[in-house]
Amino acid sequence: MPYVSRFLPSQSAPLFHNGPWPAGLDLRISLAGLPAVSIDVTQMGLCGGMSFLARDIHESGTPQLRATSSRSIPLPLGRHILARLLDSFVGPGVIPYWIHAIQELDHGTWFWGKGLYAETVDAARQVMRYVGAGGLVPIGVVLAQSAWPWDVFQNHVELVYGYDLVDTALTLHVYDSNYEGSDNVTITLDVGSSAPARPILTNGTSMPGRSGYIRGFFVLPYQRKDPSPAYVDDGQVTFAGPVPTSVTPGETVNLSVTIDNSGSTTFDPGQGYRLGTQSPPDNTDWGTTRFELSESVDPGRVSTQAVSVRAPLTGSPTLQLQMLRESVHWFGRPTEPVTVTVSTTAPVA
Repeated sequence: MPYVSRFLPSQSAPLFHNGPWPAGLDLRISLAGLPAVSIDVTQMGLCGGMSFLARDIHESGTPQLRATSSRSIPLPLGRHILARLLDSFVGPGVIPYWIHAIQELDHGTWFWGKGLYAETVDAARQVMRYVGAGGLVPIGVVLAQSAWPWDVFQNHVELVYGYDLVDTALTLHVYDSNYEGSDNVTITLDVGSSAPARPILTNGTSMPGRSGYIRGFFVLPYQRKDPSPAYVDDGQVTFAGPVPTSVTPGETVNLSVTIDNSGSTTFDPGQGYRLGTQSPPDNTDWGTTRFELSESVDPGRVSTQAVSVRAPLTGSPTLQLQMLRESVHWFGRPTEPVTVTVSTTAPVA
């Protein structure tokens, strides 16, 4: 059955959970004539932003965000996800339909019309058309039933990337940001008839007090946005062991460096991530300006790697290394600078 090409949550969507978020993430609201108000969102779910960002990344062909701790992601990434959450509410009629969906009955009636189940069957057919055409589909998953409009925030947003249809039993395969890294989250319903309402099953995010069930869903309008702000290069490089302060001319010195990735990007050698010389930048005092990484370093990881440098024939050069992305920028904190004397009688480090 149809699946969106080259998309799987474990390989394409962010690998961190839908919160909690880094300290300082807040929503600023400013109304004319009133002082600005900040709302702390560090404990809120940002599922709409997560789902929209996952589609942005897929359609832009940019790398997967492989951080595994939502609390430790860079604050600019958190702000970008929050902005995409707000985008998930701004489509035509989205907020009114959310309110309508939580207030209406599951079954159709003469007075209230179709009912949420019948509207969900219509939405399911729309989802199948979109996925069949090769597109990811963000859906608003209705969990709450309430007369209080504020309860729209008790609902959820997921991203459909495939489906199976056996007779009238439809199974949607979804990215659920509460089940990060899972390729097995599904929503199942019978689309053979829109009445009476039938159970809609899921092994993902479900109704409070009724595990395994949702009330319904609808298709959210989507506009693509550049995911570049989600990619933050940051980290620190330190020498993992002693550095000799005196070497012989042309001597090869084997060092260990520790690379701590505190950004949101993976330091992938294939994407141009390398160590480079500093003090001054790009100096060739140590035989080369660049040192290849022996392995990729995911966000939140610390990697210790070997570096070999060759001493010059004379002088007292400074040894200092820093991370860079080739032809893009230097970033993060470099090693502490070490002044090394080239001597014909170098002491043991």
